[in-house]
Amino acid sequence: MLKWEEKIIDWINRYMLLTAAVFVVIAAAWMRMGGRNYVGNDYHCTLYDVPGNCNSFLFRRLADFLMLHFADNAITLLKLLAYAGDFAVTFLVLLICRKDTALKRFILLTAFLLSPVTLLYSVSGMKPDSVCMSLLLLGYLCFRRGLSIPAMLLTQSAGFLYPAYWPVSIIAGLCMVNQARKYPSTLPAAQSASHDSGKLPIAGKRMKKTNNECLTTQTVILALLMAFCLLLSVFMENSSPGNDYFWGKIFVTNPFTAEIYSGFLPWLGGMCRIYGYLTAVGLTLLAVRCRKLRIPALLIQAAVIMYIGWQQTFFMAL
Repeated sequence: MLKWEEKIIDWINRYMLLTAAVFVVIAAAWMRMGGRNYVGNDYHCTLYDVPGNCNSFLFRRLADFLMLHFADNAITLLKLLAYAGDFAVTFLVLLICRKDTALKRFILLTAFLLSPVTLLYSVSGMKPDSVCMSLLLLGYLCFRRGLSIPAMLLTQSAGFLYPAYWPVSIIAGLCMVNQARKYPSTLPAAQSASHDSGKLPIAGKRMKKTNNECLTTQTVILALLMAFCLLLSVFMENSSPGNDYFWGKIFVTNPFTAEIYSGFLPWLGGMCRIYGYLTAVGLTLLAVRCRKLRIPALLIQAAVIMYIGWQQTFFMAL
């Protein structure tokens, strides 16, 4: 065997996972760009102000802007937004799990970029689920570093972009408020106070009072900021003329028929479609940590794919 052949084989053996990761990224980008012009049968609910449109005020304005100035490429541009969200989610997950082994990180990379569920939602649906998920993950990273206010703004932004994520954003916001109430040392103000205490002689009671004041202030600020974001969203959604849109419309209206759900089972089917991406991605992330969740994660992904495929076929037949 020649020396250059031995060097190539040695490099491949040493950087096998890195080489495979590069191929995964290229394959993921190629598959997404190959489906950039494909749309599902409910694409009109995303691009046009029709009764079945359940998107947020901000997303509707974005779609109107693209349709007005880039009518021929509006679908592709919305797809690129969803594709960017897919890669952002993958990068943030790898950042969160940076202390794991290289093999686990490669599995996460493959699972998030080549998952049929993520491909289905970004390629056919033009839904901003991946962008909202990346905002939630980025907010989690900011809160872990003590940036509580930016973390709150990022998590609430997911609800502004896609109303289906308001329950998740509110739960994340309440968790931040609760965390701030229990552990003041994780907050920037308390951390600065503790640093100052190393320079200046502060009595124990005074230091405890300072931490409590920081804790109370930060907790109130986070709670008020979350309430303000929620009220602003309600005002924006309810301010559209003609009462065609209202806050919470996505939870009660079938986008295919533009009518209120007729019963519990149709409503449950609609919620499964809305939260299919969030459930599949969340379980995939947890499955890496817990082996018991790996089979349920695969079953959930298969169920989401089959259900959305049946739904698209059924309503196209109508």
